[in-house]
Amino acid sequence: MSQEPHFYGGQAIIEGVMMRGPDAWAAAVRRSDGTVVVTRQPISNITERHKWLRWPLIRGNWALVEALTLGMRSLIYSFNVLTEEEEEKQRKEEQGKAGQATGKSKKRDSSGWLVWLSILPAMALGVGLFVLLPASVPDWIGAEQMSDLGKNLAEAVARVLAIVGYIVAISFMPDIRRVFQHHGAEHATINCLEAGEDVTLENCRRYSQFHPRCGSGFLLLFVVVKLLLNAPLGWPEWWIRLPLRLVMIVPAAALAYEILRFGGRHRNWWFARLLSAPGKYLQRLTTRVPDDGQLETAIYALAALTDEVKLPDNMPPPRYTEMDGRLTDELTEPDTGHETGPEAGHVPEPVKLEEETV
Repeated sequence: MSQEPHFYGGQAIIEGVMMRGPDAWAAAVRRSDGTVVVTRQPISNITERHKWLRWPLIRGNWALVEALTLGMRSLIYSFNVLTEEEEEKQRKEEQGKAGQATGKSKKRDSSGWLVWLSILPAMALGVGLFVLLPASVPDWIGAEQMSDLGKNLAEAVARVLAIVGYIVAISFMPDIRRVFQHHGAEHATINCLEAGEDVTLENCRRYSQFHPRCGSGFLLLFVVVKLLLNAPLGWPEWWIRLPLRLVMIVPAAALAYEILRFGGRHRNWWFARLLSAPGKYLQRLTTRVPDDGQLETAIYALAALTDEVKLPDNMPPPRYTEMDGRLTDELTEPDTGHETGPEAGHVPEPVKLEEETV
């Protein structure tokens, strides 16, 4: 039986792109000197050992946990790359002043913890802003005369406005706009690959910055599914309602993931296009048209991940780094636990069709 192709996914990171495959993930970051550095790391495929994690309505929440974990690891990596570059500059300045080498900087063992500590308050803010706050809005606007369905609908509208308002607010930050451009580069590159074309800069320019499996679409699907699940529960007192809203995140996320997955698998069917349309509108806020350098960075990430994508001849080989951002060898890929080379390939063949959120 022939094996089906893998549908790759990824995310934008600081000045770069992370791409994920079935057994590994790779990230490419462009340093301020123009050098593109990459890393490729294996993924512990726990779903092969625990098949129940691939069951419908379970795989969605597990996929979200994996996406959050890998997203944080790749974000920490991009942070380390740019920090290491700054430290390189400082070491060169010190060497120039002292006239001798000052040695390597200490390994940044704490950088991951610093990023996690900075993200935890943001996660708490997200739960409060997008889950608990909208659940209180109908009480604040004096909706006592509304039906329970009307209150739930008002909550859903408040949640959409909170999400859209937050995205619009942060989009004015220059650094966030560059992240959104890298998000668009990730989509265009994957669209080019899934169309069966050679992944080159010229071809990627012609493809859309939008993708039906985008996590941005997941947000809107989540809001709609949560509304449908909350409606039968009525409108209990706040001390019951707020815990219920938190509990219902799990089934709502599971159903929204299945809908998003369906849309990605059947993107040419009119019903699937209808399901993905709201998400594509939201992607107009979370993506921007990438420039050539950002498209190239996405190509570097995808080429480092899989032999399905060959690095174009007109693009110089990247530098390879460790997870702490320190350069290893200019032309030799570091050992990540997988065999490499023309015979083995960068990534073992997937045993089944999987789809990643883009």
